[in-house]
Amino acid sequence: MRPNRAIFLLVLSVFVISGLSAQAKPNVVVVNSDSYLYQTAAVNPSRQNGKLVAGDPLLVTASQDKRTVLDGMPTLWYEVKNLAGTKGWVPGSQLGFTTGAFPRAAFQNEEQYLAYLRMAARSGEKLVAMRSDERLQKGDTGYFVSIVDGLVVVAWERYIDYGPDEGILPRGFPKALLPYILLVEPSVVELTGEQSVTSLANLAKTLPGRFPETERFHDYEIDEPFPWYIPEEANYGGYDYGYNDYDYYEGEESYGMIDVGSTVILGAHDEVNGGRNWTAEMDKFVGKEAQVVSLEGVDSNDFLVVKVSGNSYVWRVRNLALKGRGEPGSYGYKVGDRVIIDSHRYINGDNNWAEEMWDYVGSGATITELLGPDDSGSYIVTLDVDDGAWVWRAENLYPDY
Repeated sequence: MRPNRAIFLLVLSVFVISGLSAQAKPNVVVVNSDSYLYQTAAVNPSRQNGKLVAGDPLLVTASQDKRTVLDGMPTLWYEVKNLAGTKGWVPGSQLGFTTGAFPRAAFQNEEQYLAYLRMAARSGEKLVAMRSDERLQKGDTGYFVSIVDGLVVVAWERYIDYGPDEGILPRGFPKALLPYILLVEPSVVELTGEQSVTSLANLAKTLPGRFPETERFHDYEIDEPFPWYIPEEANYGGYDYGYNDYDYYEGEESYGMIDVGSTVILGAHDEVNGGRNWTAEMDKFVGKEAQVVSLEGVDSNDFLVVKVSGNSYVWRVRNLALKGRGEPGSYGYKVGDRVIIDSHRYINGDNNWAEEMWDYVGSGATITELLGPDDSGSYIVTLDVDDGAWVWRAENLYPDY
C-alpha cells in the first residue's frame, strides 16, 4: 500500500526545462459524505456557499496551518473550489485524499468523474484503459490530451489510425501523433496517478518507433459499460483508492512542536514515498541552525515542509531537530510531553499499525520514551496510555496544550 492522505501544494505555474513541459500535479480531493461549503473555516450554518454531495471533486487552493478539533478529532480546514469556480472551506475529515489518482468507483456518477478529470488530468499524463473497446484492449496505456464534448482525447500506446478531426485537437498538436489518437467515454479510462507527465512533443518522437502501424489492434467484442456506484462499505476519506483498503482511516502529519519562530537544526531529507525533494545545493546547510519563517504545507511526496532563514529551500519537518527539545526527527517532542493520538498513514507501503491501536485514537497521552525511526524512517515513541504496549509515530501526534 501507499499513502493517500496527501495534501500537495497547488503550484499554478507551468515551467519549461530543456524543452520538456513540467506541470505541477493539482491537489484534487473528493467529498466523502454530504456536506456544506463554508465561507470561512468554521461550521456556521448562516455562512454556507452551497451543498456538497458525496463524490464531488474539489480543487484544494489553500489550507490552515494549524488543526482544530472537530467532532473530537483534530483536522485541518481546506480552502477549495469546484469546477464552476465556487470557493469555500471544508474540514479535512469530510474529504478523501490521494497521492496518486482516484478511480471511477470514488464517484457516484459520470458527471462527477468527468469534472474530476477536468480538474486533475494534465496534458501528457499517463492513463490506462479499464475496459476493451473496438480499437482498445483493457490495460492499454495512453496519455491525456484534452476533453472535447464530454469525451476524453487520448494519445494511446497503440496504432489506432482513427483519423480524428484535427480541429478538436489543441493548437500545435504534433501530426505524428494523429494515428495514435482515439476519443473515449470517461468511464473507459483512469489516471495512473504518476507525478510526472510526458510532453506531446516527446511522445511524437517516441510513439511511432515503439508502436508502428503493424501493431494495430481491433477487438470487436466490446466490454459492457460499468455501472456507476460507490460501494456501501467504502469510506472515501483517508485511504488509498488504488488498493481498496476501504476501512483504514489514515492520520495526517503534524508539525508537532515546530512552529514559526522555532530554531531548528536542518537535516538531510530521506528518499521516501518515491522522492527525496532535495538538491545538492542544500548539502551545505545540513547541521546548521535556522529559524522557521513559514509553514509551507506538504511537498509532492506528502511531507510537511517549512521555510527557514538563511536560504530559500523548503525543509521536511520529519528531518528537522528542534533546538533544545527532543531528538532529530521527533518533531520537537520529548519525554513528558502531552499529546493527542491520531492514526498512522502508509509510508513506503508501511503503516506500522495494529487493529488494537484504534482504541486510543483521539485520546490524550504522555510520551514515556523516544525510540528513534521505524522501518519507514518515521520517528516512534511510547505512550503511557497503553503502558508502552504499542509504538506511535511522532508525525501523527499533536501537542495537547
